[in-house]
Amino acid sequence: MGQDDDTITWVRSRNEDSDNDNLKAQDSLYVIESHVLQERKIGTFGAISLVVNKIVGAGIFSTPATIYKLSGSVGMALMLWVIAGMISTCGALVMLEFGSGIPRSGGIKVYLERSFSPKLLQTCVYLFYCVFLQVSASNAITSSSYLLLAGGVESTTWKLRGVAIAAAAFAVGLHTIAPRVGRGLQDLLSAVKLFTLLFIVCTGFAALAGHRRVPDPHNFDIHTSFKGTSNNGYNIGTALLDAIFSFQGYDNVNAVLSEVKNPQKTLRVALPSAMGIITVLYLLANVAYFAAVPTEEFTNSNITIAASLFRNVFGNSAATKALPALVAISAVGHLLGIAYTVPRVLQELAKDGITPFPNIMMQNRPFKTPIAALAVHLGVTILFICAPPAGDAFNFIVSLSSYPTTFLLTAITVGLVKFRLTKDESWASAFSAPWAVIAFYLAGNIFLLIMPFIPPPNGKGSTNLPYWLSPVVALAILSLGIIYYLLRFIMVPWVFRYTLQPVAVDLSDGSQVTRYRIRKFGETR
Repeated sequence: MGQDDDTITWVRSRNEDSDNDNLKAQDSLYVIESHVLQERKIGTFGAISLVVNKIVGAGIFSTPATIYKLSGSVGMALMLWVIAGMISTCGALVMLEFGSGIPRSGGIKVYLERSFSPKLLQTCVYLFYCVFLQVSASNAITSSSYLLLAGGVESTTWKLRGVAIAAAAFAVGLHTIAPRVGRGLQDLLSAVKLFTLLFIVCTGFAALAGHRRVPDPHNFDIHTSFKGTSNNGYNIGTALLDAIFSFQGYDNVNAVLSEVKNPQKTLRVALPSAMGIITVLYLLANVAYFAAVPTEEFTNSNITIAASLFRNVFGNSAATKALPALVAISAVGHLLGIAYTVPRVLQELAKDGITPFPNIMMQNRPFKTPIAALAVHLGVTILFICAPPAGDAFNFIVSLSSYPTTFLLTAITVGLVKFRLTKDESWASAFSAPWAVIAFYLAGNIFLLIMPFIPPPNGKGSTNLPYWLSPVVALAILSLGIIYYLLRFIMVPWVFRYTLQPVAVDLSDGSQVTRYRIRKFGETR
């Protein structure tokens, strides 16, 4: 049940008559905008840093080894990174069209509501995605493991979890009580990440020029670069999945567009710039790894490939020892990016009246931050860090977010196609992604959705858990939103014979605050 003809909409203005003031004062929908809306403080670099911090975590320092092992050859591994970068850049252009057409906070949530009916069903599904599948447990654990390594501290299960909780609490706490400092640190860490990647690239060029402490690995010889390429479709598909997932996060700034200065113009600069920089640095970083690291180390090394690169070029020097700290900083930057956007989307959901205690969840007092939503995000993150036992179950729980993100990105891309082809939709955007871009992106996402269900060799994946379990659990969590919608908005009103009347207040940023009044069957207005 969405906004319909029974919706009462009050448009707020500075010059309201006293009778209307009294009506609002007596109603739970009296909204003081300064207690709800965020200020527009994010500029172009801030928008770029949001994308960089969400995409660049710790994966680029270790994932290339996994992709090489699955693909079987240097040439195929590099090709997969190129394809992943192309698909992800196409996704960023789709996000640019959506953000230019609907320049307000909410991101995927808003695009789902615009794409499909009933609108309220999409909102309920997104609620469960945002609360349970957008936690930052995996990067909290990654930052914890590298912080312990940098400090020379032996890692145990509870040391790992303790430091991970501290890292997540630091990110959430900073964005709660010192938002300006949080944004500044976020921008700084995004620059540190790019500098680290650039340093890796320069190290690779040095290796190509012969400045190595190991013999030339000959990884780029024409007659050997594709030698050993896997002919196993599952391995190639899984490698491409890993590469594409390393680029996820280009929708991050769309989630907080109401806080972006001149959002359409800023988005048009920030998204292509961020994706261009990240894609080029990712590809050159992989070239750097292969320039100094023999393929045997890709297959057998227990340390990150970036660490192998530094050791083979610099030896056991300060640069090599500093790498764990740089990787930890990169992971903390990711935590800051998540902690900034996810609670703000929860705030948008509270405006819709979907979350429990919506009037509390949507408030931004006393620090101009959504403090209740930040607390919920931290609580769920801690739960995901501590609840599952160590081992496969833990790794499974903390890596659940990639598949449902792809599912929702596919859904809104289908919605964009529908907008383009249906005249009644009246879709208008300051930027239009080329049809070829949309088609290529949609094809890539469909591949990502199907591939996890293709049986691997011998029917066994990389863990003791069923290979299909992760996408099934992720989809099950999304389906809880459907159940929640049916129970709260369809079944319970039908059983107790009442209807829910949406009542809305328009806000100056283009969003609304909506609540649902109970009206008994036969009751007059």
